[in-house]
Amino acid sequence: MDLAVAAAMGAVFLGILLAITIAVKTLIVICLPNEMVVITGRRRMMPDGREIGYRILRGGRTLRIPLIERVSRIDLRTIPIEVAVRNAYSMGGIPLLVQGIANVKVSGRDPTSHNAVERLLDKPFGEVMQIAKDTLEGNLRGVLATLTPEEVNEDRLKFAQRLIEEADEDLRKLGLELDTLKIQNVTDEVNYLGSIGRQKTAEILKISRVAEAQRDAEAEQTEAASRQAAQVASLQAD
Repeated sequence: MDLAVAAAMGAVFLGILLAITIAVKTLIVICLPNEMVVITGRRRMMPDGREIGYRILRGGRTLRIPLIERVSRIDLRTIPIEVAVRNAYSMGGIPLLVQGIANVKVSGRDPTSHNAVERLLDKPFGEVMQIAKDTLEGNLRGVLATLTPEEVNEDRLKFAQRLIEEADEDLRKLGLELDTLKIQNVTDEVNYLGSIGRQKTAEILKISRVAEAQRDAEAEQTEAASRQAAQVASLQAD
């Protein structure tokens, strides 16, 4: 009888211990390196005096209060986004087709991370990236309107830098970060850039032909001077 009671008490103890372990495990919140955990439900004061209803965990772990606090996760992975605008009018009224690739992520750094919490929390990841794409394409059209087609096509690095500067502030307001941006292709449907390219090619060929003719003329003059000097030397010798 005593053995049965002891066994029953042991089973109860193990059950209680297992229940406590499971409960504690459900209360522990672990944040992975490529994500940001937002725990909502309690209000707290910020250093600047603002009162917010959440706390942010970046890596590590913490405990949440059951029935009071709720856990949400925001993905911080960098995602490549293809940006493209068609019929975007540049300075001078020439419509351009510009294609590029951007690497965008949700910001995990203060104070931009708070913008991400307030604007992007619980939004599907695809919707967040669509917001980033629409913002970049809007900025792309704005920057194109300030540049000539030649400036856009000839110095794409400078063009990309102008676009990064223009888009950075708008993306930070949304809680996003722009890691890199590269312009891959610039074309136009009216063949303006092609005409400019052919014109420059013709000018280069013309300059090359003129330089070649000048070299030939100089060579002939040098050869004639050499023949004349040889004749004079021969006469003097005679």
